[in-house]
Amino acid sequence: MQPDEDDFMRKYYTDEAWAKRTLIKTQMSPQTLEEYRLKWKQLFLEVEAGLDLDPASEAAQLLARKWVLLAEAASEGDSGIKAGAIKAWKDHQNWPLPEQDALFARLDLDPSRDRSESMMRVEKVAKFIGQAIGRKYGTVASMRFALTRKSKDEGRSKRWVELFRDAESSLGEDPASERVQTLVARWTELMRETESGPGRKVPRLDGLQNDSRNRWPSYSSVAVVNQVARLYRIEQVQQFLGKALALRRDGPASA
Repeated sequence: MQPDEDDFMRKYYTDEAWAKRTLIKTQMSPQTLEEYRLKWKQLFLEVEAGLDLDPASEAAQLLARKWVLLAEAASEGDSGIKAGAIKAWKDHQNWPLPEQDALFARLDLDPSRDRSESMMRVEKVAKFIGQAIGRKYGTVASMRFALTRKSKDEGRSKRWVELFRDAESSLGEDPASERVQTLVARWTELMRETESGPGRKVPRLDGLQNDSRNRWPSYSSVAVVNQVARLYRIEQVQQFLGKALALRRDGPASA
C-alpha cells in the first residue's frame, strides 16, 4: 500500500492492532508478499467459480476453510488485525476510489470498463464466504464441548489441551513416525477415558458436522471468524491424527 492508503485504513484498527499489522508487513519479504497475493487471487477465482454451491456443502466448506486459514496465516492469527479488516470491509462502499482500485488490483480485476461490476464480483465472493463460515459456526460449540469441557477432572482437560498443541506442532511430520504414533496413542487413550467415564459421554469428532444448525449466525463477525478458525485448526489436527491412526491399525505393527 501507498502511505496515503495506509493513512486511510488506519482508522479501522486499534493502535495495538495497527502496530502489529505494520510489523508483520515490514517483516515479510517481497517474495512472501507476492506469494500471498497469488494465493488470494487464485482462491478468489476458485470461490467465484463455486458461487452456485450450497454454502453448507463439503466443496463450499473446503473453500471457506482455505479462506479462513489463509487469513489466519497472513495476520498471524491476531484477533485485532482480523477485527480491523472486518470493520474496514463493512465500510468498503465508502472507501476512496484509489483504495478500491488497490483491492481490485490485488485480485487482478479491471475496474476501468465497469467499476460497479468489479465491486459486485468482490461482494458476491465475500457474501458467499460469510455464508459458508456461518454454516460452519454451528459446530463450534459442540467441538469445544467435546475437547475442552470443564469437569471435576481438570487434569484430563489439561491433557486434551496439551495433546492438541503437541499435535498441531507436528502437522508437517510423517504420520508413521514414532513421535506422531505416540500422539495417536495419547489421543486414543483420552477418547476412551472421556467417553467411558460416568456422565462423560460426548460427541465423536467425526460426527459433529450436522450439530447445532439452528445456531447459524447471519453474519461473520470477528468472534465468529476467530472461533471458526480455531475449529478448522482442530479439524486439521483431527484429520492428521486420523491418518496416523489408520497407519497404526493397518501397518506392520498391527499385523
